[in-house]
Amino acid sequence: MPKITLKEIKNIMETSGLNAEFRVDSNNMWGDVVQKGRNVPFFYMENEVDYQTVLFNYLSESSEDISLILFHDNLPCGIWPLVFDFNEKEPLKSINNQYGGVVLPPLFIENFPKKSQRTIVKSCIEFLNKLLDLSGGECWRTNESSLDGDVSQWYQIALEQGAELDKVSYEMHLDLSMSIEEIRKYIRKSYRPLISAGQKNWTVSVMDKYCEETWDKFRTLHKTVAGRVTRSSETWNIQHQAIKNGDAFLVYILNDKDIMVGGACFVMSSYQCNYSVASYDKQLSDQPLGHMIQYQAIQTMKEKGRKMYYIGDRFYKENLPYVSEKQVHISHFKQGFCSKIFPRIGLLFKPLET
Repeated sequence: MPKITLKEIKNIMETSGLNAEFRVDSNNMWGDVVQKGRNVPFFYMENEVDYQTVLFNYLSESSEDISLILFHDNLPCGIWPLVFDFNEKEPLKSINNQYGGVVLPPLFIENFPKKSQRTIVKSCIEFLNKLLDLSGGECWRTNESSLDGDVSQWYQIALEQGAELDKVSYEMHLDLSMSIEEIRKYIRKSYRPLISAGQKNWTVSVMDKYCEETWDKFRTLHKTVAGRVTRSSETWNIQHQAIKNGDAFLVYILNDKDIMVGGACFVMSSYQCNYSVASYDKQLSDQPLGHMIQYQAIQTMKEKGRKMYYIGDRFYKENLPYVSEKQVHISHFKQGFCSKIFPRIGLLFKPLET
């Protein structure tokens, strides 16, 4: 089918009652809205939206960033990361996870009235359903993990508008508001002596400023361990720029020949950190490199004043074959550093019956 233009998408917005502008036309307005949000997840940081957009475009050249700045009474009140790919069976998404793309809810500025949020969310869902119908897609998905135990407006209205239960998954977090002594109690007991012993034999360093040489070592390590280039240079540049902007940092270990043998990049909002990408020398699998890097990262997050560490998905054997055995084992390792596991309940919308 012919490509759906931004002008056509804009018309669908208007017929859905959605007052919004595309992020690409917003003249740096995105960051202003983020600063007015409360406990903003890292997914809404503009560098992360750029990163996800590039990843989707790497997978499909027909994908397009249609992320929106939302308005109320002609003032910006929210942001909404969104990619549209009219050639995909699931054409709408904000981020990609192991089960495919999911749409994030819009993020509103702090103290924005609930009644106004509800009106806008209804228009957002109507907008997505109309795009789904126009593209001939099979469905779009969303999910929510409520860290405070409350169900959001987005989730409630989605159910009211006919969303179906998709799947339940799980995600791991560490509460960084605890003292480091309290956090150590949550670290898996078998990991604690490994961290202590490793710190005597290895030096763990943190890169939180722009450094081409160190970043190139990390990219080289990742390519060597993977055996090939798995990501575009643009995604690496976005993450390096995030470090330069103070929105990410790299924790790494060098051997006595100044060769990097382990490293992990962590991205941040002002509230939350995320374990983004990591790589470790396979020949040193008997060394607790990952344990030391996680522990140093947690200390760095606390020093930088972050409150929550999003460690990632917790996979189980029941998730096979959507994920690999390796991913199940990696998530088991990550669980050794978390203090809370939350269920994430997924919903999906199918095309409206005519």
